[in-house]
Amino acid sequence: MTVYIARRLLEGFVTLVALSFVVFGSVHLTGDPARFLLPISNDHDEAVYEAQKKAYGLDKPFIIQYANFLYKAVQLDFGNSFTARRPVREILLERIPATVHLALSGMVLAIVIGVPLGIISAVKRDTILDRVCKTFAIFGMAAPQFWVAIMLIIVLAGYLDLLPAYGRGDTQGWLPEWSQIPDMIRHLILPAFVLALAIIAAIMRLARSAMLEVLDSDYVKFAQVKGMSDRVVIWKHAARNALIPVITFGGISLAGLLNGSVVVEVVFAWPGVGLMLLEGVLSNNFPQVEGAIMVSGAAYILTALIVDIMYGYADPRVRPN
Repeated sequence: MTVYIARRLLEGFVTLVALSFVVFGSVHLTGDPARFLLPISNDHDEAVYEAQKKAYGLDKPFIIQYANFLYKAVQLDFGNSFTARRPVREILLERIPATVHLALSGMVLAIVIGVPLGIISAVKRDTILDRVCKTFAIFGMAAPQFWVAIMLIIVLAGYLDLLPAYGRGDTQGWLPEWSQIPDMIRHLILPAFVLALAIIAAIMRLARSAMLEVLDSDYVKFAQVKGMSDRVVIWKHAARNALIPVITFGGISLAGLLNGSVVVEVVFAWPGVGLMLLEGVLSNNFPQVEGAIMVSGAAYILTALIVDIMYGYADPRVRPN
């Protein structure tokens, strides 16, 4: 098991270094940040341009710039935001809690909705309820996030005025005050559901398939022959074994939710890392873009690594001999 963990750690490290190189290189291919930072009145002043390049270390060879970037990135130092004139690390520390809250809320919704519906769909196979669940799953996987978000905003926040359409409310940081929790939940419902919709659909289909396989197994049929009630057989014995692949998929999905909330955060003006990334892209704010992508990528790699290690403990077959 030690060899398995060491190999996974090495793979995660190599992936993170490769990500840093791709991010740094691709961001700098979009243009010269020193040109972008020139005042409008001095757009053609080469002296100002050279001073800007020297101030931000852009006059050095690419490989030296990348080495400096990598060294500082390990310390979560991505430089100063060109627009906010603040360290990117400070902005990230302000934005990360919002993204984590949104991702965890989406994961909770995906499990609470997807697992029971998948199991019920399997138990009620080929009934109207099963067809409805399968239709919902297909819709959830096919519908674009931005369209679903806009429709929910129009209906639930616009016409019915049931839920807020944007922002986090008064919530700041990791832990809200007790009086802020109801308002925080109200602001979370719409973006969390939209973010989790595709995961709900995937979990439903996975849970249904796993449950159908378990229900056809010999030990379940034996339990039914012994006279156990359907409720005990389904929820105590069959569901427990059917949830093993769902748990594995859930861990990878959580990593994806942490890293894939840009559309949802933009539509709902959710002040997270995804919105920070878009703001950086639109303003050619290279340090902000690099910081947002690196933190999101590191979160994905770390979560996937933890899931791999846990799966290695649960299933010896994936470990090296």
